[in-house]
Amino acid sequence: MRDNNPFHRTAARYDRQLRLPAISALRRQEAEAVRELIAAYARKEDTALEIGPGTGFYTLMLAPRVRHVTAIEDAPGMAELLSGKLAQAGIENVTVLNQDFRTHRAPQPYDLAMAIGVLDYDPDPRGFIARMCAAARKAVIFTVPQRGLWGACFAAANRLRRISVYCHDGGTLAGWAPGWRCVIREVGLKTPVTRGLTFVAALEPDGT
Repeated sequence: MRDNNPFHRTAARYDRQLRLPAISALRRQEAEAVRELIAAYARKEDTALEIGPGTGFYTLMLAPRVRHVTAIEDAPGMAELLSGKLAQAGIENVTVLNQDFRTHRAPQPYDLAMAIGVLDYDPDPRGFIARMCAAARKAVIFTVPQRGLWGACFAAANRLRRISVYCHDGGTLAGWAPGWRCVIREVGLKTPVTRGLTFVAALEPDGT
């Protein structure tokens, strides 16, 4: 199967791409929403699973909030860059695993599970979210592109690289995790006449 994640092949250029003005502005809005969700759900005694951490933008945000982070990155180049960045920052409560989340077997559930930007390229988000919910006791945090003008532009730009991007409606997200309550924030280029590019979502078990 063709690898559909563009950053698996461009790990060394990933951080440079994120510093481009347009992408940086989008990332700031996304990061604010993710930071608020981490603050709402994470506790110092918690364990967390981060799927697709890339070079660690959100890992560096999550690690100080919890007791331990298991960061699963299936791209070897990304995993290597992440490990180096954590060592440089002196962060010791993160374990980096270079493997596929779909084959990961944890000895016990984590408190939190997080995947930022991963579902952009996954054709089976329901299955992926089901695995995340099975791995987390307390909350699942993730992002997906939204259907609309900016989502269509994002998908079209990636088609030029022969990459498939999957955009979704807000109502669909809640149906991915029966028995879990879904909270959604819309960020990225939202205007009175256009929807935002990205949904930042949190799932928590009903009754919590």
